Amino acid sequence: MTTERNFNTISPSARVLLLMKALTDIPFARETAALILEPEAFDRLLQQHHSTTFLVRVVHFENRYKTIDQMLDILRPNNVLELSSGFSCRGLAMAQYKPIIYLDTDLPESAGNKKTLITDLIRIHHVHRKGKLYVQPLNAMDEAQFENALQFFAPGPITIVNEGLLVYLNEEEKRALCKTIHTILKRRGGHWITGDVYLKNPDHEPGTNGNGTNTNKQTPEDNKWKEFLTEHNVNANKFNSYEEAEIFFKSCGFRVAHKAPTLHKTLSALSYFETQIKAEDVDEWLKYRQTWVLEVE
Repeated sequence: MTTERNFNTISPSARVLLLMKALTDIPFARETAALILEPEAFDRLLQQHHSTTFLVRVVHFENRYKTIDQMLDILRPNNVLELSSGFSCRGLAMAQYKPIIYLDTDLPESAGNKKTLITDLIRIHHVHRKGKLYVQPLNAMDEAQFENALQFFAPGPITIVNEGLLVYLNEEEKRALCKTIHTILKRRGGHWITGDVYLKNPDHEPGTNGNGTNTNKQTPEDNKWKEFLTEHNVNANKFNSYEEAEIFFKSCGFRVAHKAPTLHKTLSALSYFETQIKAEDVDEWLKYRQTWVLEVE
């Protein structure tokens, strides 16, 4: 597989994403943000008045995280490999209560920082674990590193998890990743849970009305987020339709075993809106992304 492209430029997005998740009840998100940010900056994050665009984006990422958790609860795997985890502490949250082997991976520099962070969280919050949690470097585009990662797991099926990865890969890179994952699941059994089934949405931005006109003032943070997505060709890397996405995965040897529904009642970020948000509004905001469970055909 190709490893020529420098994916380290993507890593700063993990910090931005953490700041959004810190406004939710996602396990360890707020505790992690408190360790990374200066105390004044953390207090400001919690107290400032955020734009509607920002809050809708928070809802989006909270739903993405929680739909993946929902699928993990259904599958109840013993071995989990998470790709490009960023500042997510899903592995720590799962190992706290379940006798699981969880391998949390990211690019080398990010994985080193993550290992220190996890150690601090365990120490400060006295986290006891029923399962085993490992944090290791892994470039998802390196097939050899992928194979070496399997040594951490007990025999049996593996569940591979990712969120916020495929949108940074072009079609050739996505196919290369699919080939690696297919080879592993074909041999070991298991599933691939991806939160990255995104549709192109050039005329749709959270906080806009039906004709694409923004309904609230954009902040500098909103504009920086848009610039980051443009820089990394994120919209171009998305699918044109869910039908196209299904055909793509089928061409790579996968079938869709399950599509996760939106979790309206568990979206804690909805509490930040000044007015009550209807379920149909949430569905409209979130209609450009789904979480799928894939298995080898």
